[in-house]
Amino acid sequence: MNRLENRLAFEPGFAAGSWVSDSQFSDIDAQAAQYQGYEQQYQQLSPGPFRGRLRSFDFGGDLVINFEMANREIAASAATPRGRFGACFLADRSPECALNASEFSQDHVVLSPEAVTVEGRMCADVSMFCMDMSAALLPDSGEPRKVIGVQENALATQRLRGLVHSGIEHFRKLETPNAYPAALIGFKSAVADVLWQLITPSSADAASSRVYATSRALFVFKRARDIIEHHLADGISITTLCRSTGVSRRSLESVFRAVVGIGPSGYIRTLQLNEVRRDLLATVDGEESIGMIAARRGIWHWSRFSSYYRDMFGELPSETRRGHGSNMGLEQ
Repeated sequence: MNRLENRLAFEPGFAAGSWVSDSQFSDIDAQAAQYQGYEQQYQQLSPGPFRGRLRSFDFGGDLVINFEMANREIAASAATPRGRFGACFLADRSPECALNASEFSQDHVVLSPEAVTVEGRMCADVSMFCMDMSAALLPDSGEPRKVIGVQENALATQRLRGLVHSGIEHFRKLETPNAYPAALIGFKSAVADVLWQLITPSSADAASSRVYATSRALFVFKRARDIIEHHLADGISITTLCRSTGVSRRSLESVFRAVVGIGPSGYIRTLQLNEVRRDLLATVDGEESIGMIAARRGIWHWSRFSSYYRDMFGELPSETRRGHGSNMGLEQ
């Protein structure tokens, strides 16, 4: 089992924190009731005493990530409430299940927009992540057709699993997500963007990527750039950019790649990295950790941060701090 998933399953103290709850159940109905608004219903299928566990990570009212385990085979039913979006995927070592009469393995994600019902079988000793998020977090696709239900996409599923793992680990080290709003918005935006790619049919890529005239592309880019720069310290999501500029997610991607050669997410990250470097060069006492500086600037994916930073500046952030300290000492 993945290290994080192993700790979620077995480490008693992992759930410490005001934004994390940890509950164990011997009553199957009590566990199902934790998904408020989803009309979750469980029926035990395999014999023996029931033991279940639910650890919930509350990233604000618009995103809650649950890690759920159960020792018995369960028939499950749930309906996504209005204004919400549900998504589930299995932990690395979980047994395979079946949802909506389809195979549900580590290569699958279950997508459940509002008013969609999921029916299926959760195997004994299942361990899975279930996300409850506001539909407002997702970019408007502008597509006439969307995919829902159990979707097989090994690459996107692995990426989503990695994002969730990193987000939980990183914000746990920072003790509370709310203290770092820019990083929190960045994390939610990254999760929403992966889900959007799963929802939007790949066959519609060409039709949905509008080609703008040069003047229009520059107008959209400058508008988006101004919004990014103005809100960088507070956090900015791709969904907000789309709505503020009046273009679709794919069109925004096309515009940025036409003007600066990278997508909007990469552009935001580049600006954040530059701000982190400025902070490291401006900090003399070193009281604030590098991780805290990065989170304050909106960077939440710690494992990738160091490699991004080294690729951009040719050195690790710790080397920037040490070199700056040495130079300051020589100057003094």
